[in-house]
Amino acid sequence: MHLDLVVWRRGLDPAAETCEAALRDLLGVEVAAIERAELWRFEVGEAAGRERVALQERLRDAACRAGRYVNLNRDGCEWIDGPRPARADAAPGCWAVDVWVRDGDGRDPAAVEWFRAQAAPEVYDLRRGTLWRLYLPTADAAAARELALDIAVTRARRQGLLANPQAQTAEVLYVVPVAGPRGERS
Repeated sequence: MHLDLVVWRRGLDPAAETCEAALRDLLGVEVAAIERAELWRFEVGEAAGRERVALQERLRDAACRAGRYVNLNRDGCEWIDGPRPARADAAPGCWAVDVWVRDGDGRDPAAVEWFRAQAAPEVYDLRRGTLWRLYLPTADAAAARELALDIAVTRARRQGLLANPQAQTAEVLYVVPVAGPRGERS
């Protein structure tokens, strides 16, 4: 089973703002907004109920210990079991597409050893990378997914921005509709 921890920067995120400006101004991509976070995917043995919550608490505490991986003065973090809801101020009619970009396959053996020693010997693998959320004004989910991958994977100077296919892996995890004021898609 896997446990996903999302870590984001509180307040303004200069990297996300720069990326958004580059997509719009340099590449001419229509994007409503961009968010950036880190996704940590822990592979652990089966755990349910209280056991799972206790495991998540131990892993979170280890990540935050002395700011090793999460600095709570600057960062926020939460466990997710699926797609996060779109932000409240997102433009209705868009699709929020989560693209996970990892260096190589994202495995981090040193972090696995840290979390085994500090929190949970049952962690047998860990992958981590940047989680980009792109708000795209497209007609449907399939078009949003296709556009997100086109935006993510660098193919030429004026095509793609978030992942170098020679050294990184890009994967669309979720495509979430952004609801209008009464909850319906615009």
